[in-house]
Amino acid sequence: MNAKTIKHTLALAGIAAVAAAFAGTTTAAASTTTTASNPTVYASHGAIYLKHAGHTTRLTTDTVSRQPTLSPDNTQIAYVHNDTIWLMHTDGTDQHQISDRTGTDPAWDPSGVRITYTATSCTGAPGTFRTGTDGATASEVLTPAACVTQDAPLVGYITG
Repeated sequence: MNAKTIKHTLALAGIAAVAAAFAGTTTAAASTTTTASNPTVYASHGAIYLKHAGHTTRLTTDTVSRQPTLSPDNTQIAYVHNDTIWLMHTDGTDQHQISDRTGTDPAWDPSGVRITYTATSCTGAPGTFRTGTDGATASEVLTPAACVTQDAPLVGYITG
């Protein structure tokens, strides 16, 4: 393929993704499904947005947030804010930090009461940690196995 053909193919893929989003379907080029009953969240330029029933709402006012993920019941959003894990309701209220260390890639457990995330482990390499949604408890080390019985590296809260 030449450069012109590649650009044309990418442009068409982008159009297909946009059309799929408006139609409420998903294609290979579209990464999320949007329907009237299920909200979607995304980050753009450091802000978190919720799209629901054809309306988009900006939920954060700053520009240091990324990686939002909806809870299993679609009522809360876990996200990275200033390199720590935060939580808020889908209307943007009750924004609070829940991790006791810097981290990335928040993911909900199926029950919706705990969140796992990636952070530096006792070995200095990335590990997996778990915390509750209230932010009042220390994060539990899940991996690597060598760190499970050791205290996690001590870090302070980064607020703001």
